[in-house]
Amino acid sequence: MIETSIVDITFVKGVGIQLIVLETSRLILRHAALTDVEFILTLLNTPGFIENIGDRGVRDLCHAQTYLIDGPISSYQQNGFGLYVVELKSSGESIGLSGLVKRLVLDAPDLGYAFLPGFWGKGYAVESAQAVVCHSKDLSISRILGIVSPGNTASIKVLEKVGMAFDTTMVWEEDNSEVLLYRLT
Repeated sequence: MIETSIVDITFVKGVGIQLIVLETSRLILRHAALTDVEFILTLLNTPGFIENIGDRGVRDLCHAQTYLIDGPISSYQQNGFGLYVVELKSSGESIGLSGLVKRLVLDAPDLGYAFLPGFWGKGYAVESAQAVVCHSKDLSISRILGIVSPGNTASIKVLEKVGMAFDTTMVWEEDNSEVLLYRLT
């Protein structure tokens, strides 16, 4: 079951507040915080992230903090959405990111997700992505895109399972690579 109206503020000892945006049967999706720097450093440097999403140049905790401030945290303030940290309900362990990203080169937000390799193939990407798609309606977002590398079949399956269909191939200006553009149908 996906619940999309849950918004709660949880006080974490010595950390401050963490805003829970979504809950599913197995996952919590919450705002990223500066306390997530070690997790972000690890995630952004996994081979799967670098190969399929791109090298963000995050090599130390200082760079991870800058990534959080300039990326997800800034997006929450500017757009009312962003990438959320995905945690297991059972343990509170951070396992990935999932959410919406507003890019200047696209005419609608795109669905983004990335998980630590130990959590691939367990349905977490689909579960979190479905929750984000449902939540987009609460945010009055009517159009959602997905961008994916042509060879990333696992990510393509996630997009298709949440109701997206292939639209076109485009050149990604960031690195001149070819990407597939999907649209929510």
